[in-house]
Amino acid sequence: MINNINMADAQKKYSSIADIEQLLPHRGRMLLIGAIKSINSDSAVTTAVVSETWPLCTGASVSPIVCIEVAAQTAGVLSCWKKGENISAFTAGMITGIKNAEFFVDEVPVHAELTTAATIMYSLDDYEAIEATVMMGQTCLCTVQLQIFGLRVEPGV
Repeated sequence: MINNINMADAQKKYSSIADIEQLLPHRGRMLLIGAIKSINSDSAVTTAVVSETWPLCTGASVSPIVCIEVAAQTAGVLSCWKKGENISAFTAGMITGIKNAEFFVDEVPVHAELTTAATIMYSLDDYEAIEATVMMGQTCLCTVQLQIFGLRVEPGV
C-alpha cells in the first residue's frame, strides 16, 4: 500500500513526473504539479512551476483561476495516497467539485514556484472534502474548498 511508505521512500518513489502520473490521470501540459514535498494520510504539499504552456496563460502570466486545478491535483494525489491506491483503482475516474474558491491576486507570473498544501477535512468511503491553499513564496494566491468523489465500476457492469 502506498500510505505505508515513509517520506524518504515517497520522495524517491514520486520524484519524477512519470511517478506522479501513478496518482493522477493528467498528462502533458495538463499535469501541473511537479513534485510531492510531503504527504501523509491527512495532508499533502506539492510544488509546481508556472509555465507558458499552462492553461489560461497570456504570455507573462496565468489567470489565478488555474490555481484551482493545481489545488485539485494536489487533492487528487492526497486522495489516492490515503487510500493506498494509484489512479487506476478508480476505474471510472474521479469527479472534483469546487465548493468555494477565494482569490487574492489578479495574475500569477510565468516561472513562479507555487506551493500547494491540501488537507482532508472529512471523508466517507470514496468521498472527501479537502481544503487547499496555493502560495507563491509568502503570498497566498488562493484558498479552495474541494469535494472529491472517486468512481469505481465493478468488472462486467
